[in-house]
Amino acid sequence: MASDRNDTGLALFLTGLALGAIAGVLLAPASGAETRRKIADKTRSLRDEAEEEFEEGLEYLKHDIPAKKERYAEAVREGWKAFRASIEKDRTPSPPPGA
Repeated sequence: MASDRNDTGLALFLTGLALGAIAGVLLAPASGAETRRKIADKTRSLRDEAEEEFEEGLEYLKHDIPAKKERYAEAVREGWKAFRASIEKDRTPSPPPGA
């Protein structure tokens, strides 16, 4: 849950950063050619950052997800064992009172 908030905060921060950079370039007193060059440079920079984020996401999927999957599968197996033990306990007749 906290990770979702961190991811959202990071996305908002990066979006604000990009919009601020674009606004700064567009509002700066510069020639059209220079402004276009700055926009192209900024676009390349943002593309590089996006590629880096994508690579980090792939690494997460390759390494963290399988580890969590195994942990959850083990928890499910343990839950089924406990469930079966409970069923067996309920099937076993109880001794009569006072016996």
